[in-house]
Amino acid sequence: MASNIHHRSADVRIDEDVDFSTLIRNSLLLKGLGQSGYAKPSPIQLQAIPLGRLGVDLIAQAKSGTGKTVVFSVIAIEAVNLSVKQPQVIIVVPTREIAIQIRDVIRNLSQCMRNLSCEAFIGGLSVQEDHRKITQCQIMVGTPGRLMALMNTDKLNAKDIKLIVMDEADKLMADIFKPQIQYIYQRLPTTKQCIAFSATFTDELLESLNGFMKSPQIVRLTTLVPTLEEVQQYYENVQVDENKMEMPLEIYKAKFEAVGQLLSKVPFYQCMIFLNSVPRAMELTKWLTDMGWQSGYIHAGLTQIQRIKVMEQMRDFKLRVLVCSDLIARGIDIDRVNLVINVDFPWEIETYLHRVGRTGRFGMSGIAVNLIGPSDHDFLQALLDHGVTVNPLPGS
Repeated sequence: MASNIHHRSADVRIDEDVDFSTLIRNSLLLKGLGQSGYAKPSPIQLQAIPLGRLGVDLIAQAKSGTGKTVVFSVIAIEAVNLSVKQPQVIIVVPTREIAIQIRDVIRNLSQCMRNLSCEAFIGGLSVQEDHRKITQCQIMVGTPGRLMALMNTDKLNAKDIKLIVMDEADKLMADIFKPQIQYIYQRLPTTKQCIAFSATFTDELLESLNGFMKSPQIVRLTTLVPTLEEVQQYYENVQVDENKMEMPLEIYKAKFEAVGQLLSKVPFYQCMIFLNSVPRAMELTKWLTDMGWQSGYIHAGLTQIQRIKVMEQMRDFKLRVLVCSDLIARGIDIDRVNLVINVDFPWEIETYLHRVGRTGRFGMSGIAVNLIGPSDHDFLQALLDHGVTVNPLPGS
């Protein structure tokens, strides 16, 4: 069950002898890609980058962890006129953590281009600081609420924006965000390119994107079940005394013990553990830290400064375990995460697939383990009926 960090799955491998120089002309961007560790494009990069560079509207679907962020980052960087110190690209994302992550990816890729500026605009941080950042920023990455607020105050001059990117478009087209996306879209110049990315696309989503696009090109690389080839998914039944099966506290106690045993017997670099309850997440974090596993937790109730600090600790390998809510089930890339544990199942299968996608990033092998209590069997059966392969954990 140990992970092989050098093996990549077929969903990110290409057989042709192709490198990024066949897709991109900008030598400084190519140098930045190389220095960021990108040698050969993945299938989604190979198909979508040339279309995006042509300036056409584009809808791209590929599995989580196969390199979508690099696609729209490259397209965004190449769209910028470096002599113009105004926003020219706007990238809209559903969560603050994803915004910061994309900003960092773009900064890494453009590290050899001194005149390119990319900033993140998110809630929970100073609006006044955002007003200052806008004056020199060419690529804006932000959450809908903050971007809308900046447009409302006329601090954001949108006349030079030529590209809007919607990442995690399925989430952005949901009822909670769609009015904000429409507001932002309508205040951009009439002539603009629109690109939407998601790991999942339904017919309803494609229909809802019609209002934002003109005859879009569609790149689809996934099947109906967007699971990663190199993620092995398991379940383990948690033993609870028959007399205590209706007692949530006893069930969590048994699941916490199971988490401790899993961390001891499954080889891993870093682990993400998902719970639905914030108080339980805090309890588990303290319990794991007391057990000797350096752990942190993240949820929507933390301040933005606290959230940024936890993510930095995880990326700097100061934490082995991150206990989290579905705040970061989507889109967050932490290279060393090769174990995901679901203490609770989420409410939807789609969210489950996003959680599991936190491991096996860019084709690396990973393991997901679901802890099954008395009330979890129906969701497990729904996963199996949906075509997701989940096997009993060996030796359990």
